Amino acid sequence: MILAAPTISIDGNVLNRRGDDESDRRVDRLLSLSEERAINFVIAGGIRDEVLHPATPKEKKAVVLPQIYNLRPGRNSQQEAERRAVATILQGNAKPETHAADASHLSEAAETGCAYFITEDARILRKRAELAAALPPSLRIVTLEEFLEVYDGYVGGKYL
Repeated sequence: MILAAPTISIDGNVLNRRGDDESDRRVDRLLSLSEERAINFVIAGGIRDEVLHPATPKEKKAVVLPQIYNLRPGRNSQQEAERRAVATILQGNAKPETHAADASHLSEAAETGCAYFITEDARILRKRAELAAALPPSLRIVTLEEFLEVYDGYVGGKYL
C-alpha cells in the first residue's frame, strides 16, 4: 500500500536552530523529509511574509520561500467565523490583535487541508485542547518532536 505524503504547515519557529544537537537534528530531519518529498509543506501566507523580513536568516528563507503557500484567497462567512473563534482562544487576556498572526497561521492550515500544524509556540501548545474545538478534527497541532514520532510510527507500520 502506498500512502500519500502528509500535507503539513509549520510555524516559522520550527526552523529555528537552538544550538543543541537533538533539536538541530530534528530540524535537519524535517528538512530532509521535505527534500525527499516524504512530506509536503503548505506555508501560511503570513509565515511567508514573516520570513521575507530582512533579518530572517538566509537558511530559513531557503526552506520556506520555495514551498507551496496559501495565496490568501477571499474567505466566506463560515471561514471568517472560524477564524474569529481561533483568534479569541489564542488572545485570552492579551491585548487585542497580539496573537492575530498565530491565529491566522492556524486557520490557514485548516483551510488548506493540512493534517498537521507543527509549532514550538508555548501558547498555541498550551491551548491545543481548546483549539481542537474550533479547528477541523483532521488538523493536529504538534511539536516537531511529536510530529517525527507520529511520522516514524506510520513509516514503521504501527498506525496503519
